[in-house]
Amino acid sequence: MKLSIIIPSYNQDAYIEETLKNCIAIKNLAGINQVEIEILLFDAVSNNKVQQIIEKYKSKIDVVKIEKDKGQFDAINKGIEQCTGDYWTWLNTDDTLDVEGFYELVKILKNDISIDYIYGSIDYIDAEGNFMQNFPTRLISYKTLVTKVPGIFQQGSFFKKSFTNGIGLLKNYNCCFDYEYVLRCLKNNAKVYACNFKVANFRQHSVSKTGSLTTNFIKDQLLISEKYGRKWYHFLTWFSYLRLFKHQILPRK
Repeated sequence: MKLSIIIPSYNQDAYIEETLKNCIAIKNLAGINQVEIEILLFDAVSNNKVQQIIEKYKSKIDVVKIEKDKGQFDAINKGIEQCTGDYWTWLNTDDTLDVEGFYELVKILKNDISIDYIYGSIDYIDAEGNFMQNFPTRLISYKTLVTKVPGIFQQGSFFKKSFTNGIGLLKNYNCCFDYEYVLRCLKNNAKVYACNFKVANFRQHSVSKTGSLTTNFIKDQLLISEKYGRKWYHFLTWFSYLRLFKHQILPRK
């Protein structure tokens, strides 16, 4: 079995080295776990510090492309098109995978290759890498994501390549292309497996998308969920508009 890790990169000089070291450590353990790991890095012409870090680890990365793109979704799409793994994921350059959890997930996939979409729980960490809280695994459903809670487990998600070949690439959303993609998987009857252990670490900091673009996330979630069937009377509608109102009167500084 082969797994592909796609890394979209742009100007995360404070964290990219930790992410690359994490992925390379996973790749170094591939042999004893009887699996292949492929790392694909797509950098949108970042600053010099990032370029120096990429050059430092370039020999350990299978694909390195440094070129302008149309945004994060576009960099990931390039990886989806070029990756050769049976399963693939993307990892942002401020997040990491849990090595032990990753290989527990691999064991599950090796025992059941009919799984189309698999994910596990996520630890939230701060800018320095300190534990903040755990986002425990729960079984997601199409109905819940559209009408109640749009929360997914992107950092701990892996997708089956032969399945995603049939549903296409990520769409051009600024923030929530991952939410839309999971909905598309579920709409196309993906076989889903929820791991009861941690698979990834999600870093929260002031300049991350999640930390700095909350209102954009909410607006994307409303737009996408409406396209997938959300109605005005659903809980997600009212809760989202309340959140937008809160951020208008009490904006983050």
